[in-house]
Amino acid sequence: MGFNLFGGFQKLKIQHQLILLVFLSALIPASTVGLLGTISASNSLSTNAVDSLQNKAERGINEIDNFLSGLNEDILFISKMPPVQGIVRAQANGGTDPEDNSSYDEWVERLEVLFVSMIEEKSYYMQLRYLDEDGNELVRVDSDGSTVEVIPTSELQNKGDRSYFIETVALSSGSVYVSPIELNQEQGMIEEPYNPVMRYATPIVDSAGQQRGMVIANIFAEQILGELAKTAGEFQGEELLLVNQDGYYLTHPNPDKLWGFDLGKEETLANDFSSAIADQILNNEAGTIDTGHNILAHQKFVPNSEQSHAVFAITQVPKGSVFSSVNAFKLFASLTVLISLGLVIPVAILRGRQLIVLLERLAANISTSSQEIASAVDEQEHIASQQAASVNETTTTMNELEASSRHAAEQAAAAVEAAKKAAASSDKGSLTVGESLEGMFTLEQKVDSIADQIVTLSGQANQIGSISQLVIDFANQTNMLALNSSVEAVRAGEHGKGFAVVANEIRKLADQSQQSADKINTLVSEIQKAINETVMVTEEGTKTVKAGVQVAKRTEEAFGEVKEAVNQVVLNNQQVSLNLKQQVNAIEQVVVAMEVIDRGAKETASGMGQTKAGTQQLNEAAQGLQQMV
Repeated sequence: MGFNLFGGFQKLKIQHQLILLVFLSALIPASTVGLLGTISASNSLSTNAVDSLQNKAERGINEIDNFLSGLNEDILFISKMPPVQGIVRAQANGGTDPEDNSSYDEWVERLEVLFVSMIEEKSYYMQLRYLDEDGNELVRVDSDGSTVEVIPTSELQNKGDRSYFIETVALSSGSVYVSPIELNQEQGMIEEPYNPVMRYATPIVDSAGQQRGMVIANIFAEQILGELAKTAGEFQGEELLLVNQDGYYLTHPNPDKLWGFDLGKEETLANDFSSAIADQILNNEAGTIDTGHNILAHQKFVPNSEQSHAVFAITQVPKGSVFSSVNAFKLFASLTVLISLGLVIPVAILRGRQLIVLLERLAANISTSSQEIASAVDEQEHIASQQAASVNETTTTMNELEASSRHAAEQAAAAVEAAKKAAASSDKGSLTVGESLEGMFTLEQKVDSIADQIVTLSGQANQIGSISQLVIDFANQTNMLALNSSVEAVRAGEHGKGFAVVANEIRKLADQSQQSADKINTLVSEIQKAINETVMVTEEGTKTVKAGVQVAKRTEEAFGEVKEAVNQVVLNNQQVSLNLKQQVNAIEQVVVAMEVIDRGAKETASGMGQTKAGTQQLNEAAQGLQQMV
């Protein structure tokens, strides 16, 4: 079946095929997107509607919780008021308060006044009482919502058997008892008309910690139920239900279903719904339930966590009312899709026909252009062949140039090695000259040292001559003294002979000393002459050494210049070698590029042939397109 449809579609002309495709391309996406959008939006709106119901139930519970929190604070505040503690002290002291001497009755009157003022200020109080530890009412103030009445002592009752009294007595100081919502009873009988009540109580203890009764407040439960009713009215047909932990109705649109637990009627949640739904509500904190025709949103509330008197708020709304916005959206989305298709499809068909005309023109232009391309391709094919031949010749020339450059690079590398060897020899010569120059410097220093020593020796020889002259002078004087001594000895006669002998010996010694001094003078003169000749030779040697030092310096400078010249030659040869290597690399790159160009030229020539064949096929396709369109 599908194959037959496809074959029939192919037999249509292109313009008819395009019109059909345009119609389907508008219908299918619009329908699909519209359907998915409707489903997604419906789910979102449904979720929002259910969440709204759940939020309504939660808001109702929050309203009740806020209201009851104030009651909890009130009862604790009353238990700590001075009149309550005054009554406790007066009872314990025989009827008189030891702190201010107030009597028991005075404190009772003060507490009655306090209760009256609180009830007048807060109309939701039905009753305020103070009970002693035996359950006897000591103070009681009642209200019917408009009139406040202080109950006289004669009408006060004992409530010791009531459950709220028994449970409150068991609590510790500071704890609060909260009763379930129930119908108020007087003298053991349910009050009519029915008056729902809720009780708050807290124990009273004295300064010793002993329990002395309790304070208890009865609250109009209608006030609590009214707080819940404030959240109703958003959905058409919406109903608010309130049940206790056993499933009995506390609020219901049908009054006959209320207070079944007090009136002995089995009007419970399980009777109106299934047992499974009732169990689901009573055993869960919160949730929503689809019963088929209605949506139930329920929320659990426990007024006092120390007691288990739970209350369940239930919002019941018909499904049609909950999902009315969803159904409206579905209708709107469907109409929108249909209207969009009605507007888009005619425009699409018109534009399709315009596209057919454009394709006919395009086919004609393609046929003309393909013929022109074919002639241009022939010419490009011829040019590409010529380029390939030129590239081959250029590649051969570059290969020869590469070989020549490589040979020059090898020669430059050899020149670099030779220059490096010359530089090494120059370094050795420069090192040798430096060593000779150091030896010349050392010789010059030694010659200068010899000259200095010769000068010192000449001075010492002069000193020896001076000393020798002194010796001669001393010998002449000694000789003169000896001669004078001889003359004196002769004069002395016989007594002077010994002295004459001594004087004679002294004169001989003086003569010998003079002779020795003359010899010394002669030797000193010869030494002085030799020293002078040595000084002259030393000066000549010093001049020769200095001249050799100058020559060695000039030789070292010459070797330095040679070294610099050789180094420059090495650098130049290295640069030449580097340039030649770069030229070789560049030529190799040119050769590679030329080979790439050669291959490209061949591929271009081959591609030109393929392009020519493709152009012919394009021309044939253009002619076929003209026929199909």
